[in-house]
Amino acid sequence: MWFRKTYITTADNLSKYKVIISKADGAAGKIGNPIPARVLGRVEIGKPNLAYTDTFIGIGCFDTLDEAEACMKYVKSRFARTMLCTKKVTQDNSKELWANVPLQDFTASSDIDWSCSISEIDRQLYSKYNLSDEDVKFIEAMIKPMDWI
Repeated sequence: MWFRKTYITTADNLSKYKVIISKADGAAGKIGNPIPARVLGRVEIGKPNLAYTDTFIGIGCFDTLDEAEACMKYVKSRFARTMLCTKKVTQDNSKELWANVPLQDFTASSDIDWSCSISEIDRQLYSKYNLSDEDVKFIEAMIKPMDWI
């Protein structure tokens, strides 16, 4: 559907790439319910000039598709979703719940190789944040992979 631009409140990322996630998802909850937890629903890349309603949250304001794809892989990582779960206890997915998810550099100069698979990105993140073998086993057992979305 098309709308006149005058009907849209311009967001900072309207003319940029962004990652879009549903603000609530009935099947996505918290760690331990169910095991493994899904945590998030579908994750999509929003192209420039794509608007969305308040039923979604947008992450990022990227100049390039590569940066948006890197961010999407990060959001899908078990590491990022575990950090999200430190505050998330229901299906709600408000911006405030992302406070414990560390910011990353999604450019080519990042210390993470975003061209890798999500599982390899997880391994890089586990190493970057010095997670113990016990921490990694917990995350891998409790958080469902999102390679399928």
